[in-house]
Amino acid sequence: MPATEFSGNYTHNIDPKGRATIPAAYREALGDGFTIGLNNEFNAIALYPVEKWQQMSERLDRIPDSDARGMAYVRLIKAFSFTGQSLDGQGRVLLPAVLRQKAGMEKAIRFAGMGHWLEIWDEDRFAAACEQSQTDIGALLEYVNDRYYKPD
Repeated sequence: MPATEFSGNYTHNIDPKGRATIPAAYREALGDGFTIGLNNEFNAIALYPVEKWQQMSERLDRIPDSDARGMAYVRLIKAFSFTGQSLDGQGRVLLPAVLRQKAGMEKAIRFAGMGHWLEIWDEDRFAAACEQSQTDIGALLEYVNDRYYKPD
């Protein structure tokens, strides 16, 4: 059965050339021609399969050129995204230096499945973000329930 979703998390290291080996569990769902960029919070690298990137790009394309503030967001997302990516024969992808720098990555990284895309975090940043979320779990649950599950 083909993998259609990214879930779970795995640790790894970036090699001296800036490459990361994608865990085998994620490779099929990632496919060929994926886009590598930053996540919406600019705190991790995101790998978007073709279909997910197309959806995101269509949403960004709805922002009119005359909306300077909206275009500033589009610029940030598009300028730090690289389309048409593929894995090498060993299942590795080059993480562009500009993305590694923005995501604060040096060597130890954590892959995190996000459903329809994959995030790559600096290991320490991931641990801190998870710790903060666990500390605020009650407030997070309330927010999600009120915003997404409460009947209209």
